[in-house]
Parts: sequence; C-alpha cells; structure tokens
Amino acid sequence: MLSVEETKEEARRVAFNQALLASGLVKQIQQPSREQPPERRLIPIQGKPLSETMIEERR
Repeated sequence: MLSVEETKEEARRVAFNQALLASGLVKQIQQPSREQPPERRLIPIQGKPLSETMIEERR
C-alpha cells in the first residue's frame, strides 16, 4: 500500500506529465522499465586509458 507521501508524489508526477502533454512539449510519456539493466562487461584495450586519449583529441 502506498503511503500518503508516495500518493502525493504520484499525483504531482501525473499532473506534470499531463501538463507536458497538454502543452505539446512531448507526444507521449513512457513508463520507466522496472527491469534491472544488464550487467556491462569492461572491454580491455591496449595502450593508455581511453579517457586520456579523448581529452588529448579535444585539445
């Protein structure tokens, strides 16, 4: 069962979504997925860290 605070929060969320739809800023509201995202595996790379390479290329 939802608490009073959760019910109020849900009502605010619904009102906000309806305002977005009514104003035309969005065409549809998608519900968030309740599934856990899959575990991501790291990909080994050779050489210096990729973040360093990206920073150097931006300069």
